[in-house]
Amino acid sequence: MGVDATIHRTMKLSIYNSAININNKHTLLYNSFSGKFVVVKNLLISLNDLSIDTLCREYNAIYNQLIDASIIIENNVDEISLLKERIYNADNNEHEYILHINPTLDCNFRCWYCYEKHIPNSRMNQETLNSTLLYISSILQKPSIKSFELGFFGGEPLFFFNSIAKVIISHTHSLCKELNKSLHIHFTSNGALLNEDIIKFLSKFSCGFQITLDGGKDSHDKTRFNKNNTGSFDTIIQNILRLVQSGIEVIVRVNYTSDNVDSIYSIYESFKTINETYKKFIKFDFQRVWQDRIDRFDETENKVKVIRQNFITANFIVLTNYIPHDVRNSCYGDKHNHVLINYNGDIFGCTARDFTPENRIGFIDNFGVIHYDSAIIYKRNNSKLSKPICNKCRIAPICGGGCKQRAFESLNSEECTFNYSEEEIDNMIMEIFEYSFCMNSK
Repeated sequence: MGVDATIHRTMKLSIYNSAININNKHTLLYNSFSGKFVVVKNLLISLNDLSIDTLCREYNAIYNQLIDASIIIENNVDEISLLKERIYNADNNEHEYILHINPTLDCNFRCWYCYEKHIPNSRMNQETLNSTLLYISSILQKPSIKSFELGFFGGEPLFFFNSIAKVIISHTHSLCKELNKSLHIHFTSNGALLNEDIIKFLSKFSCGFQITLDGGKDSHDKTRFNKNNTGSFDTIIQNILRLVQSGIEVIVRVNYTSDNVDSIYSIYESFKTINETYKKFIKFDFQRVWQDRIDRFDETENKVKVIRQNFITANFIVLTNYIPHDVRNSCYGDKHNHVLINYNGDIFGCTARDFTPENRIGFIDNFGVIHYDSAIIYKRNNSKLSKPICNKCRIAPICGGGCKQRAFESLNSEECTFNYSEEEIDNMIMEIFEYSFCMNSK
């Protein structure tokens, strides 16, 4: 059914539109708020050159598609307010809580690219452990909380497993069961310290791991080696297989660089014989080491695209995080109901920064009460979408001006938090389109 010609006068073009020439015959129109695409002939390559009146009168069918995709919207729509509301709703879910804990900042490896300042022999003492248990109890007593996620980070969080992580998990599980709350447990670990007892204990819960491989075997063993200089690749691979065979989900994060990218095929060789039954428990996440990134679209990236496809063809799940999540899927560090308790009682809002005193946002006392630095919390909570440039950006609904941490750190700059060029934005949209097309064609 066509749109009445009298209606179009109350319409306008969205500020979140992109128009990309995809060949010599067609243009891809995309709205980042709705996430919808419309493909048109190049007759309409520039929407801004065509009046709404002309679109409605001469291209009525396309006009209706553009309305459906929110490329054309009503004049009275305040898109910036809608986006801020979307961000607020995503970051302020009152029904779930995410707690990260660093049992230690010590680690059994010393990876060259790690941003953390490891502290040898550091560990959570009994006083901080008791405070953490009290804090967990206070959160779970809230009627609004329906689900609780308990994440262990570090350092290597499997250090002191029986005296720290196991105690916290047992306490939390018991209380969740009593109060009818759901519980999920997650470890960000190098996987080398896993053993049968730990796996047997964790298999009783809803549990997952993220375990990193630094390229294929030869490359990995040059980066992650034991004190006796023996490599860790084979041990970690076997531990990953033992986890998935116990029904524990594992995200295998493959760190790649321009030097090790050609070695990644050996990772595929290590998993190619895995039983189809267990493939649902394993996901692959290919991430470039940030110190190696020169160009988002260089030859290394092209090689990784081929490698990713090889894993997908073999029925492995490959995460799509090379495409930015939109603001509805924001980082856990953006959530109002999230904190990280460090081994020494310091409180942090982000797990992707060094756990130093200058980065902390508060501390936990002996009664399990967190005392926040109110000035930092205010700035963090109001940092997203706070720059004038963000209010004009066509992909603001995707990045939101950056996560709280990045936006907070760049508050003194008026430039884009990510320094995206127009070409990079177009390439990002094309990747989203290609992924969406592939998913919808299955």
